[in-house]
Formats: sequence, structure tokens, C-alpha cells
Amino acid sequence: MKAIMKKIYALLISVVFVSFLASSCIDMMKDVKDVEKIEPISVSFKVCAATGFIPKGGSVTPDPNFNTQGVTVTFTNVKTGQVFTTTTNSNSVATTDVEPGVYSIGVSGTATHEGFKYFINGNKPAVSLYKTVTPEEAASREDLTLVVRPAKVGALCISEIYYCGVASYYFRDQTYQFYNNGSETLYLDGVCFAQLHPNIATANLPTWPDSDGDGNYVYSMMVWQFPGSGTDYPLAPGESIVVSQEPRDHTVNNPNSYDNSKSEWQTWTGNASRYNPDVPNMNCIFYTSWNSMQWLTSVFGAAFCVFKAPAGTVVDENYYKDPAHYQSEVNKTPKYAKIPADWVWDGVELLTNMNSLHMKRIPGFVDAGGTSVEATYCGKTVSRKVIGRNANGTPIYQDTNNSTEDFQVNDHPTLRRNGELVPSWSPSLSTVK
Repeated sequence: MKAIMKKIYALLISVVFVSFLASSCIDMMKDVKDVEKIEPISVSFKVCAATGFIPKGGSVTPDPNFNTQGVTVTFTNVKTGQVFTTTTNSNSVATTDVEPGVYSIGVSGTATHEGFKYFINGNKPAVSLYKTVTPEEAASREDLTLVVRPAKVGALCISEIYYCGVASYYFRDQTYQFYNNGSETLYLDGVCFAQLHPNIATANLPTWPDSDGDGNYVYSMMVWQFPGSGTDYPLAPGESIVVSQEPRDHTVNNPNSYDNSKSEWQTWTGNASRYNPDVPNMNCIFYTSWNSMQWLTSVFGAAFCVFKAPAGTVVDENYYKDPAHYQSEVNKTPKYAKIPADWVWDGVELLTNMNSLHMKRIPGFVDAGGTSVEATYCGKTVSRKVIGRNANGTPIYQDTNNSTEDFQVNDHPTLRRNGELVPSWSPSLSTVK
């Protein structure tokens, strides 16, 4: 009898426990349901463009005539990683529904202004969005308005850079390639290729005088210029040219290297033992410090841009003798070439590794991101991604003014990768063996 009573008692306890557990689970499910039920909010964000001279410090006055309709705006929740994407309307305002939280807001795209196409790139890193924001409110709030420096889109782009060298410590094969990614013939005559300051990406960025304003210039330690009087060196769509520190078959000196002897130009600095008589010299029109042995850029990654002065402005050695056209850092003496932002066609930031993006040395209007082979003397190279083909089979390269997105890493350098064409005037078609 006692055994039966114990069983009944245990059964009653089990029933009560199960009932309690079920009740608790139901309550918990209700609580969870309540917690997970997050009502989205409608938020707006305004994108403006600033042209002309931007003063140092203070607020930036947007250009009211520069319309940024159609630019992509991406809201990324910094805690959950959830992404909400929309585009700006005719009033340059983007509106979408998001979950309440803190967001990194990125802006990317192109806009047309006064007949020219411009890249629009920028970012607001930590914006709190916990209640509805109307388009009118976004236009009046600094934290919900981004004023960007638009970058003019140039058909000539830097298509490949080989900079890191190969084992063991061989770097004389550094090579730079330029490609006409547009739809019309352009002329290289007078176009400049600049190595930007600082030499290596760093968290200790230079301080420039207040008189230069903010984001009006990039500063160069070395400026090379393609020769020609105006129409001597045409580059048709799909054609590319190669510039090398030292054009030759480098496998003779280092079996790990490659042959870049079929270059259009060399960056010769005066060392007769490194000179290739079959390859023309580029003009060096500015340098901060001269190395007569070779033009060596950092194997950790330098930063570069391509630029050309507007019609009527002659840029040459004499131009950079004018104090108005060079600048020194605050409390320092070395001089650097001042390159107006509006002159820049393309730029690439090469980083020690991709964890160094916070150490970018050049502003976003030159390159909104960065790229890297992640090592030194590894023989790798960076090149643009192919996103399509022209009717003649030549590549169409990705160019969003963000090297993080636009470039890929390759195991070895290749001249005219992806079927780029050689211009008819190239010395590589006749004299270079």
C-alpha cells in the first residue's frame, strides 16, 4: 500500500512540475516574442557635395547646384551587422526603414555635374538612430548629412601595380600599368603620375598649414610626367601602357622575377648601369629627395595618383619652382608638390596589410579604400577586377574609386593582363627585344 501511495505521490509531483514547466515555457515564449518584436523606424539621410576651396575647420558649405540623386546609401548596424540599402532621391535624400540602433552609414556612387562625371564616396561611422527621422530633419542635422568632396572620373586608370619585389630582397622590377577604361581616345601628353606623401601608411598623418584648407590638395614626394606636345601619344579605348623602374628581363638577375622589358617608359634617375636605351624616359618634374640609384617606392605599399592640369595651365619643372605650388608640413622643412583635388583622375592606396585601413594616408576622394598583397618580397601584384568586355574583347575594369572593392591580388605580375592592347606607337612593337 505504501509503495502504491509513493507512486501516486511521485506522479502528482511530476504532473505539477510539468504543468509548472509548461506554464513557465509559455510565459518565456511570450517574453521572447515581446523582446524580438522590434518595430522598424523610418529614417532619412542627406548627401551633399562640396566643390571649390574648403577651409580648414568649421562647417563645409555644400554646393547647392550639385545634385547627388541616385547615390547608394548603406546603413550598417554596428552591433548586428544587418544592412539596409537605399538610394538618394531628386533632393539628394535617402529614406528607408531600419531597426533602432547605431549605424555606420556609407555613401557610394556617381553623379553628373556641368558635363563631368564624378565619384561620390564617404562614410559616417557611428550614427544613433532610435526614432523616426524625416527628410526635412535630416537636411537640418549635421550627424544625418554627409558633405563629400566629389572626385572627377577619368578614363585613364591605374590597372595594375607590382611593388613588393621578390625573394631575396629584389625590387628593381617594380612596374606600373595604365589603361584607357573609357570609350574615347585620350592623350597621355602632359599627364602626371605621382607618388603621394607619406611614403608608408601611418596613423601619424601630416599636418598641413591651415591656409591649404581641408581636402583641397594631395601632396606628392615625386611627380613623373609623360612627354609630348599635346597629341603625340594617343591611347585608344582598350589600350594600355607600362612604366617600369627598370625595364629588362629580370629573370637574368633573379629567377623569381619576370620580364618587363616591353615597357613604354622607364623611370630612370641617372644610374647608367640600370639604363635601358631601348625604352624612353619619363620626365621627373618634382622630387622631395633624389636617389640617383633608382626610383624605389616602398615594398610595404605606397600611394599614387594620376592627374592632369586643366587647359591653359602648364605643369613642368618650372611650375614646381613656384612656392605657391609646393608645401611643407607644419614645423618641417621638406617640400611636397601640391596637387589640386580637381586635377586628380585616379588614385590607389597600397597598404602594408588590410588591417591598416585605419592608417590610410590619402583622402577618400582619391581612394575611398585601399589594397594590399599583405607581404613583402612575395612576388604578388594587385590589379583591377574585370566586370565586362568591350566589343573587341578588351576588358572593362571596375572603377568605383574604392580600391578595397576594385582590386584583386594575383600570384605574379603580368603585362597587359586580360587582353589589353598595345598602342601603335609603342617602342615594344619594334625596338625592344
